[in-house]
Amino acid sequence: MIKRLFNFFKKLRIRFQGRNSQFLKAVKKADELHKKTGKRYRVFFFGNKYHVWAREDIRKKQHAGLLKFEKKCGKDFDGVCFYDTDAAKGGKPCS
Repeated sequence: MIKRLFNFFKKLRIRFQGRNSQFLKAVKKADELHKKTGKRYRVFFFGNKYHVWAREDIRKKQHAGLLKFEKKCGKDFDGVCFYDTDAAKGGKPCS
């Protein structure tokens, strides 16, 4: 319950801090990369900027020490992504 409330306020902050045009560019980039490589890409908001990362990119960030190793690529990062190109979801925004 507290985690949901925390995520709600985080998304609210990003809504006013992150620009919608930058989000749409990141979504477009994620879709293009997905079509090109067939891999699953997600859009995240870290460091006041939108990032498009695949599983390999997340693992590289973890090995570099930028992200915690305790977080799993699929399970934990799906909770903080804003867009997912997963074919099962049909490219829907994450909840």
